Amino acid sequence: MQQTFLVQFQMELELVGMPGAPDPDLIDVGSTLAVANDSVNYQFACGFPLTTAAKLTRILFALEDDEEPTLEDMGDGLREIPNVAAGVWKAMRERAAGERYQLGLPIFLKGNSWVRYFPRNVNAIGQTLRAPDGSLMQMVLIWQYGQKAGGNQLMSTHSVDGAVATRHAVPMQVLKEAVKAVVDTCAIQMNLALEVDPSPSDPRDADVEYGSSIALTSETGGWQLAVMGSRRSCEMLTRNLFAMEDDENPAMADMADALGEIANVAAGVLKASRAAAGQAVQLGLPLFMEGRGCFEFFAAGIQGMAQTVHGDDGLSAHVILIWQEG
Repeated sequence: MQQTFLVQFQMELELVGMPGAPDPDLIDVGSTLAVANDSVNYQFACGFPLTTAAKLTRILFALEDDEEPTLEDMGDGLREIPNVAAGVWKAMRERAAGERYQLGLPIFLKGNSWVRYFPRNVNAIGQTLRAPDGSLMQMVLIWQYGQKAGGNQLMSTHSVDGAVATRHAVPMQVLKEAVKAVVDTCAIQMNLALEVDPSPSDPRDADVEYGSSIALTSETGGWQLAVMGSRRSCEMLTRNLFAMEDDENPAMADMADALGEIANVAAGVLKASRAAAGQAVQLGLPLFMEGRGCFEFFAAGIQGMAQTVHGDDGLSAHVILIWQEG
């Protein structure tokens, strides 16, 4: 991270204190990407106060000092920081230890829920850094050893029929598999019937408040899979998964765990279907997402599709797939 800032911003960062638990109070926005191999999953993330994020965006895009960056510019700028830093770290690990990793897609993170709530068995450590002008930021490393899913292990992965016959996944088919995985799992494990809207939509048009996102990486490209919905719908899914009473209000930690587990299972199904099609895929870690800002703006070359599923009593969730062209 320090090397990235020195090269990109001509800015020397100093360490503040010792590494420890991530501090959500220092984070308003951030960005992350997955770094994974067969034995370990990392989420390489950076978190910033809004003032620091705006300042870095102005430097990256040569904006005037008094110009207020748009959220879209901020998302584009912040995504580049962990993307470059993780690439440098990946190259260092390959040279020093002979370890090989696959990188996921950089994702913009709005809010700080992603550092407040983690699936069980997931570890996180943060390091605060300070720029010469006093601006603070935080580097966060989230990891899990082995391909064991996090969260409450209430669900099981079921295979999906109809694997794609080509090595390169067609996004529409991958989305179809992900949606089927979510629908089938909810039916089998939660006795929850979901109907699928016939037509995919733009995820930037989805009305969402919370959700969970997980990366799937491969040597030939990858995806970001998310399951998101309104707060009411996310609470309904949580009550169904954890067999809560109808009038019980789930804690935010329970909601994060439930949504992470649903995304995890769907990603596991995609991993199996990609393997059947001849494409080895590694899974990242599910991250709790807050607000539609996480998918409101796509960087150049990034595409997305969403499919809506509906249940009784107004339950509505969006299965979102993000990928990069080329």
